[in-house]
Amino acid sequence: MEIKQIQDKQEWEEFVLAQPSTIFVQSYKYGDFYESMGESSWIFGIYNSGKLIGGSLVVSTHAKRGDFLYLPYGPILSEKDRGEALEELTKFLKKFAKENKYSFIRVSPFIDDTKESKKIFKKAGYSNAPIHVLAETTWLLDIQKPDEKLLAEMKKNHRNLIRRCERDGIKIEKTSDIKNLGKFNELHDETAKRHNFHRFSDDYVKKEFSVFTPNNEVMLFNAYLPDGRLDSSSVMMFYGNMAAYRHSGSLGLDKKLPTSYLLQWEAIKEAKKRGIKYYNFWGIAPEDAHKKHPFRGITHFKKGFGGFQKDLLHCQDLPVSAKYWVTWVIETIRSFNRGFK
Repeated sequence: MEIKQIQDKQEWEEFVLAQPSTIFVQSYKYGDFYESMGESSWIFGIYNSGKLIGGSLVVSTHAKRGDFLYLPYGPILSEKDRGEALEELTKFLKKFAKENKYSFIRVSPFIDDTKESKKIFKKAGYSNAPIHVLAETTWLLDIQKPDEKLLAEMKKNHRNLIRRCERDGIKIEKTSDIKNLGKFNELHDETAKRHNFHRFSDDYVKKEFSVFTPNNEVMLFNAYLPDGRLDSSSVMMFYGNMAAYRHSGSLGLDKKLPTSYLLQWEAIKEAKKRGIKYYNFWGIAPEDAHKKHPFRGITHFKKGFGGFQKDLLHCQDLPVSAKYWVTWVIETIRSFNRGFK
């Protein structure tokens, strides 16, 4: 096997889009987004006899708690050579990290949480990170079914609320115009204050939105009450065979017309129209989560649309220098304070 940097972004894009599950955070465009935030990005491919068989988008993260390399929902590894490919890529990345003075490597694998996957990462030198970065307990919906079938498989309450919102004049606006993010950010602010969660900055949302706009892979959905008030808003990603519920906010101004239900249904229908296979509701709380878990409230809402749970391997860290342990202490405390432990 040979590890080398991929300069042809289209080569990598075609490889990612050919995978069983396509995640937008492994697109080269997500690397462009990180670069717009002042970071660096690279694409490292794993080649076997000259054929690209795996690899990952790798981005830099510079923070007060430590500088590290991050693989968002990467690396992509084939089932056949997963262990060997991971070890070869890890050796390469460890050398690269040392040369460029990064204190550790962090990996959020889009790989099922199994004994075998844990064993493979442990053998390559990784251990559990003190926090997660991307969703690890996720909820997916196979949308390759007729609308009536999808509605029938929802919770009765969800189905009834969608129909009520349709009947009583809730208006859903879909747009890819970045100028409309101002409305979303105002609503997102209010939602974050009310529910006491840490939200992504306006600049973060805007720059992430902008890199996926040229290929029509992102849309903003706004839900308006009959009197014209904006009640809920969501940023949705449409990449390859998977749509993702990325950012959202809801005010719940009219308890009888919870607009978020119809908004989600319209996003699902948009994904179906594009020929997409899966709708990814992103993170939910684990079954054994304590009552203060930040995702506990939203979990019932997401599961009610039907679908299945996909448990991913926990975020993995590989220390490169002793500075990593400073990060470990800070993040362990942070995870506890945010209610994830």
